[in-house]
Amino acid sequence: MLLKTETKELFSILDIIRWITSKLNDSNVYYGHGTNNSWDEAFYLVFSSLNLSINTPKEVYYAKLTLKEKDHIFNLVNFRINKNIPVPYLTNISWYYGLELFINRNVIIPRSPIGKLIINKFFNILKFEPRYILDMCTGSGCLAILMANIYKNTLIDAIDISYDALDVAEINIYNYNLDKQITPICSDLFQVLPPNNQYDLIIANPPYVSKEEMNHLPKEFLYEPTISLLSNNNLYMIKKIIFYSDQYLCNNGLLFCEVGKNKDKLIKQYPKILFNWIKVCDNNIFYLTKKQLSIIKYYYNNY
Repeated sequence: MLLKTETKELFSILDIIRWITSKLNDSNVYYGHGTNNSWDEAFYLVFSSLNLSINTPKEVYYAKLTLKEKDHIFNLVNFRINKNIPVPYLTNISWYYGLELFINRNVIIPRSPIGKLIINKFFNILKFEPRYILDMCTGSGCLAILMANIYKNTLIDAIDISYDALDVAEINIYNYNLDKQITPICSDLFQVLPPNNQYDLIIANPPYVSKEEMNHLPKEFLYEPTISLLSNNNLYMIKKIIFYSDQYLCNNGLLFCEVGKNKDKLIKQYPKILFNWIKVCDNNIFYLTKKQLSIIKYYYNNY
């Protein structure tokens, strides 16, 4: 248990970030919900709780904190360390590739490596500017918003099965003034989409964690919505996306899909298909053309 008296001699923002870093280093917390180290974790906790941008000038780091601010931060640190609650759920803010997003426990915390693809314009794999994009399992809307910022003239359908998740996505879409560019849709994958919808690009980050994996995840993951992580048959959602995507892609369209640790299982499931694995994303994202997707449907008549 942390003692509030410890903060009495801490005065500046930098003081308290250093103190939190030390406390995190002494604790049993897991990083992976926007950060991968104690300093960044402390930095995001403090700046988010103070309603300061992460791009705040460094001169501000030496500004003194009020007692009320220190008490608030101290309480958040206690929850982070003693309850293993991820920082974005404590502050309702997540930073993702430069985006400041509203987050609550109805959505998974943004961290998909698909973001790396988007900000690099898919490393020239996509040879044209997409006009119509489908973002499947959108959650907070982070990927749709990131794409809308990169591709200014595109229209994006952002799909999720959860109305609660879409409420969060709508807040973020509104905050970025993208309501004319991004349309949130409640759907179980393609279920409510007309089959004549033709997209230049489909990106998908479906639930793919097995029950066995779920049982061994750090405590931090238990605060995320299970529906966003767990796939009872951890290839089911991925296979369904693969099986139906060709119907919704234009002739030169592409599907990009994140699969976590399921690469080997997927290759074994579809031995006749040459998946395109993206090395810069740790080989857990593949892409397929419409033609390749049609071949899968030809050889494999179910998902």
